Amino acid sequence: MTRNKTAYIKALRTNLKHTLRQGDLPQAADIVGRLKEEEPLSVHTRGLELEYLIAAGLWTQAAPMVAQLLEMFPNSARLHYLAARVYYHDKDYRQALIQFQESEHIHSHWLTRQWLGKTYTQLGQFSQAEALLVDLLSEHPWVNMDLAWLYERSQQPGRALKYVEDFLSLSPDDAFAQAQRQRLRAVSLGPQTLMSEVDSLLEFDEPIPEGMLPVYVQRLLETGQGVQARLFIHHHSSRWQTQQAASMAWVCHRFQAYDLALHLFLIGLPDNSGNYKYLSALESAAQHCKRVDELIGKYEELAPQDKRLYGRIKSLKKRRAGRE
Repeated sequence: MTRNKTAYIKALRTNLKHTLRQGDLPQAADIVGRLKEEEPLSVHTRGLELEYLIAAGLWTQAAPMVAQLLEMFPNSARLHYLAARVYYHDKDYRQALIQFQESEHIHSHWLTRQWLGKTYTQLGQFSQAEALLVDLLSEHPWVNMDLAWLYERSQQPGRALKYVEDFLSLSPDDAFAQAQRQRLRAVSLGPQTLMSEVDSLLEFDEPIPEGMLPVYVQRLLETGQGVQARLFIHHHSSRWQTQQAASMAWVCHRFQAYDLALHLFLIGLPDNSGNYKYLSALESAAQHCKRVDELIGKYEELAPQDKRLYGRIKSLKKRRAGRE
């Protein structure tokens, strides 16, 4: 390789890292293409391509690369880290943990330890998560949100709210943290107080804070007000974004309100087609409601964009045939 070509490739890598940090995804895609023309088999090129796919949210394209790249470049801490990010996104937390641990073993980095803490939280290993995240907090205050999730998962909403408040003191305009604060405050209210507040908002046609919605539906279901929950969801769900509907679906599924869960899971399906836990719950709800044919139709609509759904379609059809 000539000196000029080496310098050109180095400049492309530097520019790609900069555009990814800036969030300029069209420019990043162009640079990835040029790097693949110049040095297609390099660990740097393949790693940066995977990093671009993750940044662009192209998870279905990223997933098939992971096993191949880990086999080709087993000593790359960066590739183990990026592979773990893909596994984490797909809710395969045990495999994500293995890859984050291997990345940290090869080359220790605070960001890897943060994601290790997040993964331990998802696996319910709260003491391991706490030890990692608390150690990072003084230098990386955005870890407050990871600790908030840890304490919420471990049934300590008061402590969780404290960490959200600490984060908002530094980033008061963060919309996600604001929603979390609303939701955690709602969790802390007694059932009757919460429902009275929401009923007052509904009476005056005021918007209900997003963070309150899942808690409100949960309170309705756990106090035996299933009819009210159904009326509320069917009246408002057309306005909800996919992830908001998905969070509500999990509440309904936990309370075995399968018709509501199915309705909401289907709204959230386009953004969760690679989430195996989500799909399993969706299929369970469809079977309880005897609406598997409808679900197969939805899968068939989405399968050209996410080919993993073809396997789910085949499995559902086989199970349906076995019951006939």
